[in-house]
Amino acid sequence: METKSKPSIDEMLKMMAEELGETPVTMESLAKLNEHIVYEHAANKQFAMSGEHIPPKYKLLISLAISAALGAESCIETYTKVALRKGITPEEIMETIILTRFVKGTTVISNSTSAMQLIIDKMKK
Repeated sequence: METKSKPSIDEMLKMMAEELGETPVTMESLAKLNEHIVYEHAANKQFAMSGEHIPPKYKLLISLAISAALGAESCIETYTKVALRKGITPEEIMETIILTRFVKGTTVISNSTSAMQLIIDKMKK
């Protein structure tokens, strides 16, 4: 039985670059500091994307939406580049961003329910 050898760190970065269209600077920096983190990141990504019930296109758009909601600019840029390279349309990407804006904005209202109740109680007095 053949055992798969682990790719070198340069091969890992090359695979990442092929998906992104350029070398991911963050991973390149991590590789210089602690290449084990790069391998862990790649393994986590592979695990997260391995499920069979959500199509890859939607996983990518969900990743973009979460990055936008968290305000992770470099991740937003990375997921957008990958999405465009994989044929996701600019319209689909913008619709994802607009939907994310709505959901993120809605959390402000729902998280303020107790404050609104305090105001209502104050107005009754």
